[in-house]
Amino acid sequence: MPSENEKLYLKFADIFNRRDYDQLDEVMVADFVDHHPGLVDVTSLEVYRKNLAGVIDALEMVATPEDVVGAGDQVFTRILLTGKHVGDFLGQAPTGNELRWYTHELWRVEDGRFVERWAVDDLLTLVGQLGVPLPSWGD
Repeated sequence: MPSENEKLYLKFADIFNRRDYDQLDEVMVADFVDHHPGLVDVTSLEVYRKNLAGVIDALEMVATPEDVVGAGDQVFTRILLTGKHVGDFLGQAPTGNELRWYTHELWRVEDGRFVERWAVDDLLTLVGQLGVPLPSWGD
């Protein structure tokens, strides 16, 4: 049986997949902080909501939780993200390419809502699927 914090993440994933951004208030605090290596930290739910909607719309993303593990006030997730590149993303015009990559996240919970997240996406796989030339390891 999932813990309360694991259920909280599953509720977030459902909101994400339904694109019901107004319901994010139910699972996240107003001063939510999002840490994403290589990007500026987001320090409010409103900015996170806007960024999330933009990425989901550009990539037609769907999140499939493969691992959701709660421990104390934290939840670790391994999420399969799939989609299609239909809008500008990271300076790349839409390609129509099918996409599939993983994100690994650590969420912190206080009083039944997420207050902070650290995310590490497999951006190398993602940008390769967007058609961005990747460096070669050999000849």
